[in-house]
Amino acid sequence: MVDRTEGVLNQLREVVAGAKSVPMSASCMINRAELLSLIDKAMVALAEDVQEAHRVTATSLETLERAHAEAQQIVAAAEDRAVYLATQDQVFEEAQRKATALEQKALADAEALRREADSYVDSRIATFEASLHKTMSQVRTMRERLARRSSLDDDSTRALPKLED
Repeated sequence: MVDRTEGVLNQLREVVAGAKSVPMSASCMINRAELLSLIDKAMVALAEDVQEAHRVTATSLETLERAHAEAQQIVAAAEDRAVYLATQDQVFEEAQRKATALEQKALADAEALRREADSYVDSRIATFEASLHKTMSQVRTMRERLARRSSLDDDSTRALPKLED
């Protein structure tokens, strides 16, 4: 890009440097047509280089803007992900706390229910036991009466086994 302009400017320099000097002066003699042609070439090359520079600059700015926008999107996505992960961690911890509390409550409820069931069964067994004692007492009384009435207590009559107290 810059090579075209530099090439034409180097040619101009060579023309001026190789020009014949005017005696007794700092001036020199240059072919006007040749120098104007080189100046025109330099102007065209410079214009082309400036256009190319503008195009490269515009492309670079577009690329830079796209990269900047993409970087902002990446940062926003990363921030969203970080917030999501942070809330997920909080949600997970809260869920664990609730699960532990529910488990403890379920265990306590199960223990209370077991005690209640045991208490119910114990009261039913106690009622049954009292009923059995009463029945046993009645059976003992009836056998004693029967033994007295029929003289079943002597050793000669062993029809029924003796009750032990």
